[in-house]
Amino acid sequence: MFPSHASLIYIPNFFFLSLQQNQINMAFPETHLHMPIRSISLPSRIHPPSAKFQAALSQLHTCQNTSSSDSQSLQISLLNLSELYHSLHQLNHSLPTAQAEHSLDVSATLLDSCDAARNLILTLREHLLNLQSALRRKGRSMEVQIKEYFVFRKKIKKETSKLILGLKKLDGSETTALAVSLFRSLFMFLSTTTSMKTNTCTLRFVSKLIGGGGGRSSPSIMSELHNLDLVLRSDGDNSKEVKKGLEILEERTEGLEAALDSLFKSLVQYRVYLLNILTTHS
Repeated sequence: MFPSHASLIYIPNFFFLSLQQNQINMAFPETHLHMPIRSISLPSRIHPPSAKFQAALSQLHTCQNTSSSDSQSLQISLLNLSELYHSLHQLNHSLPTAQAEHSLDVSATLLDSCDAARNLILTLREHLLNLQSALRRKGRSMEVQIKEYFVFRKKIKKETSKLILGLKKLDGSETTALAVSLFRSLFMFLSTTTSMKTNTCTLRFVSKLIGGGGGRSSPSIMSELHNLDLVLRSDGDNSKEVKKGLEILEERTEGLEAALDSLFKSLVQYRVYLLNILTTHS
């Protein structure tokens, strides 16, 4: 009759290790071979959201240290920030009521900034498409589109200045500081313009563009937007430069728009997480 589970006798692990070593010695009596018994220690399980959070945090710090202002770097940083907030609410940490309320207020400002950036980029893409269309027609409508483009660029500068001021009021965690820094870089990217006057430069450009001609390779200056401004305002015969610059920038702004969409969704999820905490505490 087998003993019950309550009366089972505990046998320590070293007993089995010693027994296993004796069996090996018996199998090889002529050599007295002593083979070491290796204990296998399994790695501790890392919680996936925590690992994702640390990875995204590390990537954001790396991107911040490079201080690059091109659209591709901004897109990667926005996606990392999206992953950061997505994993943050999945950690399911309990926060004090005061901290949850403060984080909720911060997230509202970040959502407003994200939505404003999306709208600016969406309108910017419309102007880029209009410029591409006017360039294909090779008519005097190009002059109108260039003027409208630069009027919008001035509008961006005013709006982003207000948004940056709003972000300066935020304080909080390391995540908040990284988000503020990234949005500031994005708004600086969108608002940086050349100081040249629009009227005379656009007229010179259009008169030579209508006449046709070859192009020259575009220099890489500061950012894609700044570079396009310089090309549109230059005196040379540069239709090929304009076409190339518009195509690249339209593609890059599409990537920024997609990254901002992802970040917006993650921020909404984070707000729901904070609201659930406050509901539980109430």
